[in-house]
Amino acid sequence: MARLLRRVPIGILPLLALLAAWELAARAGIYSAALFPSPMEVWSVFTDEGPLLLRHTLASLTRVVVGVSLAFVTAVPLGLLIGRYRTLERLLDGTVQIFRCFPAIALIPLAILFFGIGEKPAIMLIWFAAFWPLLISTIFGVKSVERTLLSVAQVARASDRLVLLDILLPNALPSIITGLRLAAGTGWLTVVTAEMMAVRSGLGYMILYAQQIFRPDEIVAGIIIIGVVGLAFDQLIRVARDRLCRWQEGLVAAP
Repeated sequence: MARLLRRVPIGILPLLALLAAWELAARAGIYSAALFPSPMEVWSVFTDEGPLLLRHTLASLTRVVVGVSLAFVTAVPLGLLIGRYRTLERLLDGTVQIFRCFPAIALIPLAILFFGIGEKPAIMLIWFAAFWPLLISTIFGVKSVERTLLSVAQVARASDRLVLLDILLPNALPSIITGLRLAAGTGWLTVVTAEMMAVRSGLGYMILYAQQIFRPDEIVAGIIIIGVVGLAFDQLIRVARDRLCRWQEGLVAAP
């Protein structure tokens, strides 16, 4: 955590520069104030409509956590099996490559047809979007395990369960966590799009409704929340990676 805090002052400089440029552009009147709100106008949205913003943010967060968690518990075991057994890999590789190319956004109409308007289509779309980065990263992690470890396990007549849980899973963990970072980002992007069409709450719905009632300040506030929460997701997973994978030489910098 201390290392994360040390990175903050430098990392915030581009954001401060962007904020200054935004304020200057608003003051210069390049665009109408009705279309291009100033930073202070957006800040007033946070102060005046805080409970509303919090409610929509929590709705989106809940969907992402549920969807990505479902993707994790389904993709990681399947990835371990595909990476471990070559026959299963040959059987499923073509299917995986086809389905992972499908954009989750294109499946929104089908999700609404099958699950209606509400939580189910949004969660299923997040699961679908987050599943493939986790699956591919898990397979890659298993393939990267040193063959020597597997040879020793074979000589020792270790069971398949032991090989999967005590050898492959720990050694593939860094790659799995990298996949989790990608899945969390993909899930967060997907929920915003899904909420614009399939549900009546969340940041995506809030932004779309703000556009309909001509509230650009609320639109920008929603966009800022999306970016901040996405950054928080990524940083939390990086901290978890540093703690869980300290054994991997070179992954975690010396304190």
